[in-house]
Amino acid sequence: MDSIITYASPRTPAENCSKIKELGYGVTRHIQLYGQRFQIVSDPFPDGGGVAVQAITANDPVRRTLRLPVSILLGLKDLLPK
Repeated sequence: MDSIITYASPRTPAENCSKIKELGYGVTRHIQLYGQRFQIVSDPFPDGGGVAVQAITANDPVRRTLRLPVSILLGLKDLLPK
C-alpha cells in the first residue's frame, strides 16, 4: 500500500504566500514548472492545504490554478517537526 507523506508547515498559509511571493512568484513573472513555462497572473494565495497561483501559457491563455510545491520552495527544514 502506497502512502503520501505530508508535512504541516509551521507557518500560516498567509505567511507561506508572503514568503513565496518574496521568492519572485508574483504577477507578471515567468516560471518553469511541471515541464511547462508559465506566466503568473496572480499573487500566491492559499489553496486547500497549500499555496497556488493563477497562470497562463503562451499556447493556452486560459487561466489555470497551479499548486506550488511549498516544501521545495520554502525548504523541508522548516516543515519537519523537531
